[in-house]
Amino acid sequence: MAKKRNNNLEQAGLFKREIPKMPEGYYSGDKPNPNLRAFVEAHLRERPYDPETDDYDVPAFDKPIETTKATAIYNMHTYWSKKPHDAIRQYIRHYTKPGDLVLDPFCGSGGTALAALMEGRKAIAIDRSPAATFITKNYCTPVDVDELRKAFEQLKRKVKPEIDWLYETRCDRCGGKATTAYTVYSQVFQCPRCLEKVPLFDCVDAAKDTKGGKQKKIKACPHCYKRGIVEEISPRSERFGAVPVLVSYICEKGCKPKRAQRRHNDPDPTKREYFEKYDLGKLREIEAREIPYWYPTHRMLNMPQERRRWGLLWRPYHGDIVRVDQFFEKRTLWALSFLLNSIESVEDSTIRSALLFTFSSCLLGLSKMLRESNTAIMEGVLYMPPLYKEIHVLNSFLNKGRSIKAGLEELASLKSTALVVSCQSATQLDVIKNNSVDYVFTDPPYSYKRQYGELNFIWEAWLRLDTNWHDEEIIVNDIRGMTEDDWANMMRQAMTECYRVLKPGRWLSLCYHDTSEGCLLYTSDAADELDGVDLGGRRII
Repeated sequence: MAKKRNNNLEQAGLFKREIPKMPEGYYSGDKPNPNLRAFVEAHLRERPYDPETDDYDVPAFDKPIETTKATAIYNMHTYWSKKPHDAIRQYIRHYTKPGDLVLDPFCGSGGTALAALMEGRKAIAIDRSPAATFITKNYCTPVDVDELRKAFEQLKRKVKPEIDWLYETRCDRCGGKATTAYTVYSQVFQCPRCLEKVPLFDCVDAAKDTKGGKQKKIKACPHCYKRGIVEEISPRSERFGAVPVLVSYICEKGCKPKRAQRRHNDPDPTKREYFEKYDLGKLREIEAREIPYWYPTHRMLNMPQERRRWGLLWRPYHGDIVRVDQFFEKRTLWALSFLLNSIESVEDSTIRSALLFTFSSCLLGLSKMLRESNTAIMEGVLYMPPLYKEIHVLNSFLNKGRSIKAGLEELASLKSTALVVSCQSATQLDVIKNNSVDYVFTDPPYSYKRQYGELNFIWEAWLRLDTNWHDEEIIVNDIRGMTEDDWANMMRQAMTECYRVLKPGRWLSLCYHDTSEGCLLYTSDAADELDGVDLGGRRII
């Protein structure tokens, strides 16, 4: 009865749930955490390892896992090949007890650390990518959602006038004020037959016979099509720049429905006129001005000027895109830089960090990588589609904010806040003493399959984090001269460190999904085959 009464009071705003307090210095930005050694030593004083009295005897976890990615917490922030935290919780419950110390030396977005804290364990989260440790820190930090809600409202009031100017347009039905919801851009291609340059958006949907006698859908040159000729325009051919071709706007003066569209080649002459005068006119106005706020202009992967191919994820269709800012349209760049400038002025460090977390969460979806027909970018690549959508920055940020707040509401129930997040290499964990960790769960880099350094670079540049750490990345990347042997040697060092710090008889769970030819997946049966690694009674699954 008392519990029900408290819930009712909480809903009425008369009873406020206490937000767990994080320890001082649990996060150290893009540098190794100087408090890691003391954190581990404090744990050892509390639970020293004594081989004479140690009675740990837990069999291998062999139960089917039921999990889902459709949770508020999982959807707070994108990360590459991340695992649902509630699946990891099942491993932690099986292999550890409350108060035990759990290590993840490749923490990514922090699923292991979060699962450990939710189960009342202590956690060490390590990753060499500053973006990863930033995301982990925010995934594991409870925030007063009411205070965050107020911060979103204050931020909205502060930035709205300038954002409204950036996205203002006119309704072609009533002539009244309207707001641009999104603009579709189309890459321009050249017809190989008539040599006309045409936006892919204007091409005709047609069918073409393949060599095998089947039909495939193609985009055909509209000029040739009018003459009865079906000439394919391939989106894989040379690109000649992108142009705005469609605008979706919201009427602010009461038209029903509020939302409408118009095209650059619209059959309605009024719509064509408004597109030219107000939509393209606004873009020309923005183009003629200098953006008055800081934004990152780093060359991708900090590659030298003379090198066009900046990474393994570079593709010829990136064209002249060699800098971070070139992944964004100028209006988006202006809105993002103003929003970031406003966030950085927030005094409360926890609230500021949560706002930056929201900013980074929606950042890539505001780039030219957002496909015209989708609501998300393609995962794990830096793909530039031939048709992409530029969406309203503030609306996207506030929508993501609602998702973040929903996830943070669940974080208020953490059973532990004993956490250290450290940005450093997993190959050298000197500050962690031997036989000090109770369990390791980790999801390491998959040779060349996920290029975390390249994928995280845009986040790190915008968040003003270190972008010069890639020589220490455990990855296969021939552009940077990192071979399979390099990857294997560094992985061996990292695993050796894990075994060193792990208490004898304890378990290490290695989650690995790379299907590359020659890949080894270590299991408990293969544990003794690890070349050069003395397991010392430790076990791996």
